[in-house]
Amino acid sequence: MAADPFARLADRQQSLRTALRALEAAGPGSPDFPALLATTDQEVQAVVQARRDAEAAKLATPNRAIAATTTAAAFVVAIGWFDGWSLLSLLLAVATAAAVLVDPTGSKPWEPRARTTAIAAALAATLLTPPAHGWAAIITAAGIAWWAWRTRG
Repeated sequence: MAADPFARLADRQQSLRTALRALEAAGPGSPDFPALLATTDQEVQAVVQARRDAEAAKLATPNRAIAATTTAAAFVVAIGWFDGWSLLSLLLAVATAAAVLVDPTGSKPWEPRARTTAIAAALAATLLTPPAHGWAAIITAAGIAWWAWRTRG
């Protein structure tokens, strides 16, 4: 099996195509149908996991970069435009950035993109904190809610 996540995804997709052709050729009345169906299900699960791995590989570096930028911007804003209401927005942004820095891709199928959305919202909220004060926390909360919704259950 290929070590590159994108090559692994291509291999898994080809295996799924082969399993689907075998399933189609056997037909529902075949005695091999239940075994072929189980094999096809395993191939589908493998493709989903390979797709998540490929997306994680693609988004790990950008997620870390946005999280680091968010953290730096939060400290600049905290020092330059400090007030009590801004602190809520900045604390939410730094907490989101810390979660993404620790694990930039997560473990569930939609989590890499959900983390990208959450950290981008945190960065936007951090940059909007000086003019919007604590109201910018709503943007970070919306990003966190999107992350939670996409990765629930």
